[in-house]
Amino acid sequence: MFDLLPGQWTPVLPLAEATGNPVALQVAGERLVAFRDGSGDWHALLDRCPHRAAQLSRGSVMEDGTLRCPYHGWRFRGDGQCTRVPLNELNERALARIRAVAVPARAIAGALWVYTGEKPDAGPALPASLQGPALAYGATTQEWSAHWTRAVENFIDFAHPAYVHTDTIGAWTLHYAEGGATAYSEVTPTEWGFRSVNGIGRRGGGLRLDWYRPNLSVLHFGRGDEANLHVFSIPLTATSTRVMTVRRLPEGVDALAWARRNAGVDSPILTEDREVVESQPGEVPADDSEISVATDAPSLAFRRWYHAAVRGRAAAG
Repeated sequence: MFDLLPGQWTPVLPLAEATGNPVALQVAGERLVAFRDGSGDWHALLDRCPHRAAQLSRGSVMEDGTLRCPYHGWRFRGDGQCTRVPLNELNERALARIRAVAVPARAIAGALWVYTGEKPDAGPALPASLQGPALAYGATTQEWSAHWTRAVENFIDFAHPAYVHTDTIGAWTLHYAEGGATAYSEVTPTEWGFRSVNGIGRRGGGLRLDWYRPNLSVLHFGRGDEANLHVFSIPLTATSTRVMTVRRLPEGVDALAWARRNAGVDSPILTEDREVVESQPGEVPADDSEISVATDAPSLAFRRWYHAAVRGRAAAG
């Protein structure tokens, strides 16, 4: 289960896009159904009824907060427990044995998050810039036809803007790149991933890029948390990735209204990235089939983690 990203917290959908109840989702190769109970709390189940495998996302949320299957009306709580099987007489013991597969879910930083396993030891590791009320953040998405690891590498790479973003954010670096300057990337491991500092010429200062396991890249364009751009590379399937950018909104801005205004508005910078990343084949390799150099230090650190913690776990799984 969740072989593309087992045992990890990840956002799956901006809250502003979760307008239905229930909501059909896809993440890491699995179909999920998310729904809110009567208290407004989010829950997620694998999107198949344990009775005849019908999609629960086609069902209805009832007044008692349970999710009713559209096929035979079986009802399930957010923890997966079946509470009713119409037209059948089942005692409590028999009913207790019927469960849908529950997936931990939370509303965090403008998005619905799930844990791609059964029982997380703790919540996701987050930078301070994402530790506010869920609706204090705005999130927008693009879908890329690429493996999620290629997207992560793109957002922690300092050397590509001179050529991919020549007409936008990378114009200032092209002069140095073509003029023979040398860049550097210093990677420091942390308890949540790593921090890299990147620059051209003399070391010191530079652009800071933080990577939080498994798929969050934090770009520091200025001072303070308000200057941060958070980019998540969320696996949908082996060949598709949802790229989600999250920003802390100014106080008083309604997150849902902000999201509606920005829905469908593609970032030209992300579009430049997407065109290149979609040309790359498959997942990042574990061998030396792709040549690496000094400015690939962040990429290599990510690859080591990915093949040990994700591919290794999936293979053992």
